[in-house]
Amino acid sequence: MAPGRHADRMDPQLQGPAQPLAALPSARPGNGLAVAALVVGVASLVAAISFILFPLGLLGGLVAVVLGLIAATRGRPTSGQAVAGIVCGVVALIIAITFAVRFGTFVTRNTSVFTSFDNCIAKAGNRSAVSNCIARLANDIRP
Repeated sequence: MAPGRHADRMDPQLQGPAQPLAALPSARPGNGLAVAALVVGVASLVAAISFILFPLGLLGGLVAVVLGLIAATRGRPTSGQAVAGIVCGVVALIIAITFAVRFGTFVTRNTSVFTSFDNCIAKAGNRSAVSNCIARLANDIRP
């Protein structure tokens, strides 16, 4: 007999309407805010440590703490990612605030030195005069 000739003989497993496939449960529900807090917290910590980017570390640390607190106070159990984001954000804030205060103090102490350097460079007519201005700046600057 050729396949498909006997339409009246159907496989009993294929009779009836097809059953819908049940969605597979995920291993555990994700918490996007906790992941975002962790990512922003680590990035802000790196930015805060790299002295030049400490203003980004300040802003990022604040965002990480806020996201982490929102993720931790939601109905789900507190995730380690939210806590790690909060911790990284707080450490980034501490480092960035420390750098900001130190940098502000440095600039305040040396405002007159920077002003005199600017005036010296503006009046310099050759490379030798510029070198003298730089040497005076190096000697006059206070840490």
